[in-house]
Amino acid sequence: MSGFLALVLGVLSSALTAYGAYRTSLAHFHVLGAIPVGALLIGIGAALGVAMAIRLTAGYDTANFRIFAQMGGMAAYAGAVLLDYVQYQLHLGGTGAMTPDVLHVINYAKLLIEFGGQAIAAQLPTSVALPMPALLGGGVLRLFAEVLGVVVATGWTISYLVDVPFCWTHHRFYQLRHLVECADMSAVREWETAIQQRRPHEARALLARVRASPVAPSDRSWIRVAVHQCSVCHAARVRIERRRRISLGRTLTEPAQVMQFDAARGSALLAT
Repeated sequence: MSGFLALVLGVLSSALTAYGAYRTSLAHFHVLGAIPVGALLIGIGAALGVAMAIRLTAGYDTANFRIFAQMGGMAAYAGAVLLDYVQYQLHLGGTGAMTPDVLHVINYAKLLIEFGGQAIAAQLPTSVALPMPALLGGGVLRLFAEVLGVVVATGWTISYLVDVPFCWTHHRFYQLRHLVECADMSAVREWETAIQQRRPHEARALLARVRASPVAPSDRSWIRVAVHQCSVCHAARVRIERRRRISLGRTLTEPAQVMQFDAARGSALLAT
């Protein structure tokens, strides 16, 4: 259900973002010539659908959701550029219709690169004159910055909107280390105790036990464990949620028990 909803909302948000970016010339909007503000906004808009699907289905920022959101961001950016290209072709009029489409694409790409290089050169002192190779290289880097901005913005948006913790010490969002659904509730409680008491070897064995107790279709209730952790300092947040099946095949997720771990206890958690 969550995957289908993410597909529908992701496609819708990407399409609307692409059209909005085309109407506002957002794809190539930069600040100071090289900061891809427009591409960042496209990434944010395209990620809204996937983030909404995760929130509505009580899901988490798994790798599949992140990859799908990034693909949606790239599709929105490519769609905006494609609509700009169609408009460029229409402006060519009758003369353009006699030219092969491949040449249209090459000329349009050349215009984007030259425009990007000139925008960067405009930020330099008037006494500095860049040669043409430098202008073209700057234009290519500017386009690369746009693509990178879309990818980064989608990841940040997903992390922010689905409540992923942020490490203010190392300026990065936590990563989803574990997402386990387990029918053996006693194993989860024993694993939680081992982590709190800094017994990493025992916690490793208990986590293997938790993973070895998958949820069966006949189970009416079970436990879900989600572990987010900073990749640098190893501080972590653990959410333990009780889930149960209700009518019409739906699953109800009860409010989570949240545990915060500092770097020392998070290191013990990482050992698992």
